[in-house]
Amino acid sequence: MKRIIGVLFLFTMFNTVFGQIINIEEKRYKDAEEGLQGNVDLSFKYTQNTRSVWQVSNNISLLYRQKKLTHLFLNSISLVRSNNSDLVNYGYAHYRLIHMLSEKRAIKWESYSQIQYNSVQKIKQRVLVGSGLRCKIVDSDSLQFNFGWSMMYEYEETTIPEYSNVIRNSNYLSLNWKISKNWEFKTITYYQPSIADFGDFRISNESTISHKLTENFSIVARVNFLYDSRPPIEVPVNNLNTSLLLRYKFKP
Repeated sequence: MKRIIGVLFLFTMFNTVFGQIINIEEKRYKDAEEGLQGNVDLSFKYTQNTRSVWQVSNNISLLYRQKKLTHLFLNSISLVRSNNSDLVNYGYAHYRLIHMLSEKRAIKWESYSQIQYNSVQKIKQRVLVGSGLRCKIVDSDSLQFNFGWSMMYEYEETTIPEYSNVIRNSNYLSLNWKISKNWEFKTITYYQPSIADFGDFRISNESTISHKLTENFSIVARVNFLYDSRPPIEVPVNNLNTSLLLRYKFKP
């Protein structure tokens, strides 16, 4: 049973432990057509042996595009509970309005709002509201390089409890490099300092390298790193997660 709990925990934490900074880049729809599209995933799992373990999760990704405006809505909730104790209790909802300013230079103005919680990292609730620019610096068949900048207001309440109201500068760089026919590398780095105190900042990086084994199967190595200079009490400043997975992708 301990082994089962461990597998459930690691599988879910792959998606949740770095929830302090949500990676929106991997949620974007490339070359999306006009209209509504997306997906909704719901799952429930229950196991009982010497312990009872149950897991509930949902993931929603919806996009509505009309001419130069795009609406993006994301929602994710994960809960893993064993004998009345939460191993994972995490969720967020994110809305983003994207306005294409220049199609030739791929410059966009993006406004967003987000609410999230993460009991493992002692975040009772965190509310974000922000707005800023996204620029596509390089866009070729083998290489895409993007830069994003925004100002955001952040309200955070921890389970301790502690409260904070911060205005942050949120910046990111993302790179997607198709090295060869079978190899692809992706990385994104976020930097979010408080404009009133640059000693209060977060740095997050997510990087993956994938190798296509066949037309449908790939092996993917992923590394996530988060540094929070001022996390809640008893939460480490550094979080590191690595994973190796086999991916199946089907095409029409």
